[in-house]
Amino acid sequence: GGGGSKAGTAGTASGGGSKTTAGSKASGDNAGTASAGTGGASIVSSADCQKACAGVGKCMGNVCIITCDAEHPCTEQVKCPAGVPCQVQCKADGSCATGVDCQDAASCTVQCAGANACAGNVQCGGSSCEVRCEGQGACMSELRCEAEQCELRCLGPNSCPGKLGCSDKSHSCLVQCNGMQACQNQIQSDATERTNVSCAQTTCPNQIGCGGASCTVSCNNGSCPNGVCCKAATCMVTGSEDICN
Repeated sequence: GGGGSKAGTAGTASGGGSKTTAGSKASGDNAGTASAGTGGASIVSSADCQKACAGVGKCMGNVCIITCDAEHPCTEQVKCPAGVPCQVQCKADGSCATGVDCQDAASCTVQCAGANACAGNVQCGGSSCEVRCEGQGACMSELRCEAEQCELRCLGPNSCPGKLGCSDKSHSCLVQCNGMQACQNQIQSDATERTNVSCAQTTCPNQIGCGGASCTVSCNNGSCPNGVCCKAATCMVTGSEDICN
């Protein structure tokens, strides 16, 4: 997928030290085993991670981990390095205030655990992206996923009051609105293959839209009062009205 070519360019860019050929071969071999099993189209070595992640975060295997805690709340926008898997941990209340950009990462996980964490836009791409809005009022602005596989989870009370969306670059899109009064804005998935939206009680007051090959929307206990507009080839809407069919 697109992640592969991006990782490739990052690799060539970082291969400046090609004079010490033996050294780079050795580190590549060691790193290859560390990176096996990480869900990306291309294999990224831990050496690749060390280069890309330097000064930004710390590598665990081949994943660049950026921690935003009370000591370092990440007031500037958090930008994941290109071509490597990235994990952003917004642990402190109000951390990651100007948002997270991991559009160029190989894959991405963003955890907005603190209250009001991730107040700015969260955008991601690559092979897969999971955004977990766990804190009270987390993810205040738009969540936009352009990864091949998207998971947007609004688990904290009043989380995700902004727009939620998966683009037509996505193959699959999962949106989970579980927190009390989560997902108070529009939800739109243009994923080409599968969309799955689940809304608990008190969530999803705005209209939900979806397209692609198949779309399943589960509205529980009076959620989704404004209905669902499903333009997918196969639609399955429970607990609310499909106003486009």
